[in-house]
Amino acid sequence: MSDIESGADSSGAKVSTRSNKPTDPERREALLRLAKYTAPAMLAVLASTEDAGALVCVSNCPPSDIRLKRDIAALGQHENGINLYRFRYLWSDTVHVGVMAQEVAARRPDAVRQGADGYLRVDYARLGLHMRTWDEWTAAS
Repeated sequence: MSDIESGADSSGAKVSTRSNKPTDPERREALLRLAKYTAPAMLAVLASTEDAGALVCVSNCPPSDIRLKRDIAALGQHENGINLYRFRYLWSDTVHVGVMAQEVAARRPDAVRQGADGYLRVDYARLGLHMRTWDEWTAAS
């Protein structure tokens, strides 16, 4: 059975780590302190690389949780029925084109995973999509 430890960062968002071994209390405390100063996606990377058994998707599943995005604008719908949006992450000025994890979870729950930080990630490959920057999107259109 996996051990689940959780707490909250400075914004009140849930922070959790999952592993197949008991969580070291000192490590848990350090992660909770770090959560106050670290972008949620980076915290997930730090938590997951520390635990070999972590159940978090980092490289193939970018964070797609609407709570991590700003300047969201609908672009249309992919042929698979999933809505596409233009957005920026809270910590970046780069404009991306992708999906909202909460919407995908309602239609294709198999393509959505919850990271160790509590935020949702989308496996774009399961949707037959690639997340792109706005520049890549417009160049391909």
